[in-house]
Amino acid sequence: MAKSKPKSKRRKVREATTGYGPVEVAASELKNDWHHWLDRVMRGRETVVVTRYGKPVATLAPVPATEAPVPFFGSMRGSVLSYGDLISPTGEIWNAMKDDADPDDPFDLK
Repeated sequence: MAKSKPKSKRRKVREATTGYGPVEVAASELKNDWHHWLDRVMRGRETVVVTRYGKPVATLAPVPATEAPVPFFGSMRGSVLSYGDLISPTGEIWNAMKDDADPDDPFDLK
């Protein structure tokens, strides 16, 4: 005699009366199988109405789709300012350029 499989403990979920629209689920069922419901909302783009003692208390809905993410490369284009030539000499005299500067003293400020 073959043994039968044990029945699943998952409760049946009440669908809306029209067959379309949000799915109603008891708060206890949502608590026990949270990841299943989050995946269902995320992948199926469904709305779930959470009930407590048969009365709706909350809605679990997907986040509205946003614009496509901005690519990393090129995202700063146009945000850098240019102030002219950065490598040409400024005309200042540095200590290293003075004839009487001590080559062994980097802090010679004469």
